[in-house]
Amino acid sequence: MSSPSITLDQFYHQFPKADLHYHLLGGVRLETMLAFADKYHVELSEFDAKCYYRAHQGQTGIAKGGIEALTLLYQLMREPEDYIRVLIEVAEDAHACGVRYIETFWNPSDTELTYQQVTEALAQAIDYVEQEMGLIIRLIPSINREKSPEVAVELIEQMITFPHPYVLGLGIDYKEHQAPVEHFWKAYSLAKQHDLKLTAHCSEFGLHWRNVETGIELINVDRIDHGYTIIDNPALTEKYAQQGIPFTVIPSNTFYYKKWPDHRDWAEKHPIRDMAKAGLNIIPCTDDWHIHNTTSANCYRVMVEDFGFDLTSLRHMMINSIEASWAPQHIKTRWLAEWALAFDSLRSCLSEQPVTTEAQLIKYRR
Repeated sequence: MSSPSITLDQFYHQFPKADLHYHLLGGVRLETMLAFADKYHVELSEFDAKCYYRAHQGQTGIAKGGIEALTLLYQLMREPEDYIRVLIEVAEDAHACGVRYIETFWNPSDTELTYQQVTEALAQAIDYVEQEMGLIIRLIPSINREKSPEVAVELIEQMITFPHPYVLGLGIDYKEHQAPVEHFWKAYSLAKQHDLKLTAHCSEFGLHWRNVETGIELINVDRIDHGYTIIDNPALTEKYAQQGIPFTVIPSNTFYYKKWPDHRDWAEKHPIRDMAKAGLNIIPCTDDWHIHNTTSANCYRVMVEDFGFDLTSLRHMMINSIEASWAPQHIKTRWLAEWALAFDSLRSCLSEQPVTTEAQLIKYRR
């Protein structure tokens, strides 16, 4: 008996995925934000809440940034059960899109609760999610670079004092304009001494490629988050392509939406295309799921239908995501075989193929 045919949309939803760049609070649903405000008697109208969510900003006419949304949410989440609710809802949404593994960022220096309280709450939810959905989630506590380097060191000290097997490494995020990664060298050095993996948001907002170079050459990160302007330095781009440095890239990145408001310009000029053509090790990720009005399925759809990648490119990116993850090697080895088989099986059932012009087509064969 032949397998039933599936549409491209079903394919994008069903093939296995890992999301290595997911801000936990970026996955908070609008109704959940409003529920937290109501729970703690914080004045927040539905109109004001919608201003934080890209899906509703055309309706409100006001666009508040993702960082502003996360800042508000940290103030609204005051009990361990709030973090449990969010992580379970994140898992529900991801599971519906074929996501099997997530490494998620959160900012301990911004929470109303202690580092240990939040970690234990998230771990409780992680156990539930894995048992009920088979989805594995791991944690990357992250530096808020808008605070001082000393606060960052305090974060690492907390991570060392309260170690947890679900905490895999250290990240850094928020606006890097006045806070390049080298300002936080001491925190990163301390984390590395205690065998934590390292990643960093670098060159996210059109900032200079030197931020990527510093993250790799000075801080010795294992991955780069964003890193788009590296393509402005062809020699370094070639070097990092040869080294296989992973770059988690975000199709829904706000900076480039604003830079090229015309959809055609955005689709043709987005630096992800040039990063792929240069052979960099790229992994598509969602960043802020509900805040950006995206999903993991949509993330990969955009790679094909907007940026012009063929389906074999998606398979390579899926493999990249497994290899760049911080999961144990024996698990990654199993995933490499299982996920590739699942991808190929689903692809063989497609009732349609993506249509891309020759000028736009990218065959990513890293």
